[in-house]
Amino acid sequence: MNIFNQFTFRTLRKNKIRTLVTVVGIALSVAMFTAVTSSIASFQQYLLNMEVVREGAWEGRMMATDLQSIQNITADKRVKDWTQMDNLGYAELKDCTNDDKPYLMIEAVDKDFTKYSPITLLEGRMPKDSSEIVISKHLEYNGGVTYKIGDTLKLSVGTRYSKALSGEKSEVLTSNDPYRPGENVKEKSLKTYTVVGICDRPVSEDYSSAGYTAFTRKDDQKAVNYDLFLTFNTPEQSYDIMTKYAATGVYKTHEDLLRFEGKSTNNSFNAILYSMGAILMAIIMVGAISLIYSAFSISLSERTKQMGLLKSIGATKKQIRHSVVFEACVLCMVGIPLGIAAGLGGIGITLHGISGLLLKLWSGDTPLRIHLVVTWQAIAIAVIVSFITVLISAMIPAAKAVRIPAIQAIRQSDDIKIRAGKVKTSGLTYKLFGFSGMLASKNFKRNRKKYRTTVFSLFISIVLFVSATSFSGYLKKSSSIADSQQESYDIGCSVSDKAANGKSPSEIAAGMEAIGSVDSVRYLKENYNQQMEISRECLSDKYLSYVKESDPGRINEKKGTVRIPVNLTFLQDDVFREYLQEKNMDADEYMTTNPMNALVWDRFVLEDEKKIYSMEILKKDNVDATLAMAKAVKGYYFSWQDGDKYIYNSDDSEESKMIPVDKATITHPIHIGKRMTANAPAGVSISKWDEAVNVVLPYSLVKDGILRGVVDSEDGYTRYILMAKQHEKASTDLAEYFEEELSGVDAGTIVDAAASRDSDQALILILDIFSYGFIVLISLIAIANVFNTISTNVMLRRQEFAMLKSVGMTGKGFRRMMNYECILYGIKGLIFGLPVSLALSFLMYKSMVDGIDVSFMFPWQGMLISAFSVFAIVFITMLYAMRKVGKENTIEALRNENL
Repeated sequence: MNIFNQFTFRTLRKNKIRTLVTVVGIALSVAMFTAVTSSIASFQQYLLNMEVVREGAWEGRMMATDLQSIQNITADKRVKDWTQMDNLGYAELKDCTNDDKPYLMIEAVDKDFTKYSPITLLEGRMPKDSSEIVISKHLEYNGGVTYKIGDTLKLSVGTRYSKALSGEKSEVLTSNDPYRPGENVKEKSLKTYTVVGICDRPVSEDYSSAGYTAFTRKDDQKAVNYDLFLTFNTPEQSYDIMTKYAATGVYKTHEDLLRFEGKSTNNSFNAILYSMGAILMAIIMVGAISLIYSAFSISLSERTKQMGLLKSIGATKKQIRHSVVFEACVLCMVGIPLGIAAGLGGIGITLHGISGLLLKLWSGDTPLRIHLVVTWQAIAIAVIVSFITVLISAMIPAAKAVRIPAIQAIRQSDDIKIRAGKVKTSGLTYKLFGFSGMLASKNFKRNRKKYRTTVFSLFISIVLFVSATSFSGYLKKSSSIADSQQESYDIGCSVSDKAANGKSPSEIAAGMEAIGSVDSVRYLKENYNQQMEISRECLSDKYLSYVKESDPGRINEKKGTVRIPVNLTFLQDDVFREYLQEKNMDADEYMTTNPMNALVWDRFVLEDEKKIYSMEILKKDNVDATLAMAKAVKGYYFSWQDGDKYIYNSDDSEESKMIPVDKATITHPIHIGKRMTANAPAGVSISKWDEAVNVVLPYSLVKDGILRGVVDSEDGYTRYILMAKQHEKASTDLAEYFEEELSGVDAGTIVDAAASRDSDQALILILDIFSYGFIVLISLIAIANVFNTISTNVMLRRQEFAMLKSVGMTGKGFRRMMNYECILYGIKGLIFGLPVSLALSFLMYKSMVDGIDVSFMFPWQGMLISAFSVFAIVFITMLYAMRKVGKENTIEALRNENL
């Protein structure tokens, strides 16, 4: 070890307190870098694992394809692995209550299939050969057909064909085609299976599928068509590969999986993730540089005379710089391992603590806990960024030190520069703080370099705290916008009007309320996808621009009106009246049926390929409009609107009708009363993702026949909203009530909203833990920075204080002088820190607005807290340092030059 390295070691040992503070600063910074990189890696892996468990590990899927296409794509070297599912055909089900799903769909798979697409067994086991079969539980609760393990099924399995229209041949229908009225199964063959397992509804089954999936073991049986599940060596090219080989054109890529792998073509997710991650790392890096820079700057300022002596005996600039870099490396060798261990330990404990909360977010039956994932990439990034941070912190003051000539460094004449006219003080300073304050002011002006480090530390601390609070605020804001309104009830269920056995909604509600685990019940009627014609002057500019761009045909330029989508909710009268009274509104005004007076909720969230937008549809309250509802046409169902025509498709054929809107519409005048933004009545679904005004009216309008002749009114559903403290038991009891009291009701319509609400609250709590944890750690760096800088500067001024004490300055005079310095530090720090903090908050807003339509949040709360905290920390630190200095002997302090 050369003499300069020995000199560096001796200096570090001599100044133990400052060395310890610097090591702690490095360790704290490294811990935060490690925590950030490791938590990102852990959450990405957790989301990836969760997606694999839920939807499977496939990255691309070809559906209902042929063997030639399979041979072509699997021969491509870019394909890593694959498995196939053979569609053996469809068997008609007797006594099935779901007219749109009348078949059993037989799929043959091999033993490795579940690696790509999950099958959740509820009972039994997977089939071992082609004579065994696993049945979906969905068949029982959705189709009303029950099979048990051990049952033998004799099925006529064949191919679906559409109904032949005049002059045309019938076509083969695949798993991609929903049930078509008039279709039939041909080319049947008798197959016998033994039921060996019951599974949950498989994710491979499309919701519009015409059959309930049943799995058997693959053999050499001929299949109607095939589904292929693939993984790729280069997942980024999955879309290109699929489009090249999918002859039938029916394919899809596993976008959520690719997104969590970081291979998605949807750049908006990655843009938000990486931009916010970069901001987070930058905030930590700035704080770390400030803390470590202050320590090195003070160290070099104290050692300037020593460096001058070294240069006077021949030390080169390179050797001086090497000495500083060596000091940084020594500190890193201690601080970085400690920081990595602390970071991994801290984030590991945090993830273990929130794993229970994350289980509440899991909607499946298989719990999945988050674990700390330590990757060499995450550690390498943390180490490299930390080392660069320390080097930058060390090299900035080192560069200044080597530029000072040897004689000037020995005399330390560069520390104090008196400029003519620059040390004058105002009379107000003398009046408020006396001679001591005036002396402090002059000292500050003639020795600005000594105080610049302190002001810079305060400036950085303010910027760090305000930036951290802004970051957390935008994180939670984006989460709330991307989430729909939280339901305020415990259980929701829908009952088909046809399956109600002639019972009225009030009778069914009374029956549900008689269940012991149910506390209360209310009911409502919904009719979605209707329209309302309203003056364009009543619409917000943002929404009107959206309509002009997306669907200008809805605008009637002659009448000056626009047709907007409407979701109608008719709420139980006494419940609606009670809600209006709670909100201090005139209940009689809204309970009238002539004219109709409605409450509305109209916030609309739109997601496109680039970002998420949030907007209001209406611009003001108390406006008149016309409710326009599509007529029901016997033998046909309403499909969609094409310009000025409604399209109706036949119930039992491929035939369709096009009817002009004005001839197929039932109209009613309606008055829009008050626009609401939150707190809808319990059970009223206000989905922000639907482009629709949500209109709430009294249920008595349904009794008066407002929906008579309207689409979806004859075979509609009544929703029942239940409050139940024991919501899990109530859900089970309700399913039993359906089976015993109502006919053909789909128990799958029962929704445990309380469980979903628990998940939402768990997500908010997780965000709070990470947000406030981040703020606390950043605050610790800021406080350590200010404490280290101020206390060390005060200790370095022991000679100055001893000199003032020796010429008669009293304790009161010292307090006045230090109070003035504290105020000066605080004001200077705030003058520079608050504008920069505001600018950084705006930059965060700009980075977020690229992916989600959030409004700018002025960080006034963070600014107020930082302003108060700055003065509190400065005064407390100064008090601590002065008490320590006050205990020292004046003569000894005058003799000593160093700590």
